[in-house]
Amino acid sequence: MNIKSEITFEGKVVSFSCGEDTLAMKSITFEMIEGKKCVIGKIPLSATTDDLAFNKVCGVSWDSVTDFIVFDTEQEYSNWIEASDI
Repeated sequence: MNIKSEITFEGKVVSFSCGEDTLAMKSITFEMIEGKKCVIGKIPLSATTDDLAFNKVCGVSWDSVTDFIVFDTEQEYSNWIEASDI
């Protein structure tokens, strides 16, 4: 995977898959941590049970990302999560 710029994710909510785990983020930036490119962002609405982690900062190593889904808005992501819980 080669993303030239974080502009790809600017203003979006992205659900990243890392193996069998997923992590959704908004306000995404890329940072180098301990020599590794990492995706850093905040937890969006509906990403955790009872929104306990809403707006908390989170991150994942870019090289551990296996795939991702890009949502145009936080509401679109929230609707997708709610529909998948049925």
